[in-house]
Amino acid sequence: MIMGLTLAFAATGCGRGKPPEAAAREPRAPRAAPQPVPPPPPPPPLRVDSVRAAFERARPLGAREVSELRQDVNAEQIATARRLGIRAGNQARIDALARAGRLVPLGDSTAYWVLRDMDHSVPFVTPDARAMLVELGRRFHARLDRLGLPRYRMKVTSALRTDETQADLRKTNSYASRTVSAHEFGTTVDVSHERFAVPADPRPAGDAALEHEREMLEAVGKEHAKVLQAELGRAIAELRDQHALHVMMENMQPVYHMTVARRFPG
Repeated sequence: MIMGLTLAFAATGCGRGKPPEAAAREPRAPRAAPQPVPPPPPPPPLRVDSVRAAFERARPLGAREVSELRQDVNAEQIATARRLGIRAGNQARIDALARAGRLVPLGDSTAYWVLRDMDHSVPFVTPDARAMLVELGRRFHARLDRLGLPRYRMKVTSALRTDETQADLRKTNSYASRTVSAHEFGTTVDVSHERFAVPADPRPAGDAALEHEREMLEAVGKEHAKVLQAELGRAIAELRDQHALHVMMENMQPVYHMTVARRFPG
């Protein structure tokens, strides 16, 4: 009896519905358009006292650390530059090598560095040298993150030099190489160890809060440049220990003079 009632109910229910063909012909209701993803909230305003407190907890380079950053003499860097780099004597040669992918542009402003005072060099390097600089920037920022510091950026002050730019530099800089320079092979960059750029920020220029924050970070960064010098130096030392680069922390020119020392995966 129960089975009969079940079958009768099922038959009645099927009779009320539409045949499958009719249901297939019915237009489907349009799907609601996906809601746009809201933009991320702006970063919270930085407090100058908290940034200063984080700087004060950090330490500058010690004498032994400085000594380790001054081991790689010019002759060693030139030998490695000759082995891993390519000489580009003039702008036409640079253009040809760039088209072939053997030289790549540094980019004026990235998450890790900005270019400054490039009067006697051009902003091109080998792909390995650029990859080295990216990895250095990543490690530098990781160190700053651990200290609770903003992600200051490196200032690259010299890269590839042509015969002409190297000759011009010798006229104004008595410390410039009188023979050949590692900078002539696209493997070598100079990065300031006393000046740093404020962090990259996605907010549009002209934002009043952004401009105020940049001014504050610029002032605090100058005040605590020795800490930034130290954390960048320690990141460089890590890569040096892994045979990824040569470095000379120069005295007369306030730069870390670095040459890529191995191939980096593309």
